[in-house]
Amino acid sequence: MSDTAKSDCRNQAGHQLHLCQLKKKGLLKEVSARSNAPGYICHNCNAEANDAEDLCNPSPFMKR
Repeated sequence: MSDTAKSDCRNQAGHQLHLCQLKKKGLLKEVSARSNAPGYICHNCNAEANDAEDLCNPSPFMKR
């Protein structure tokens, strides 16, 4: 994720716990656990997560 995307984060204080940062740290099991039944997508990096608080710029989406 670029610095521009980080500046677009809606929760800078919790940014280190977002999926983009967990991926950078190589915590893939944690990422998998937080995205096994996604209902939100990040408009910065297109990551999908179970909960909106795990993303920088989330919005809900409907599952097909």
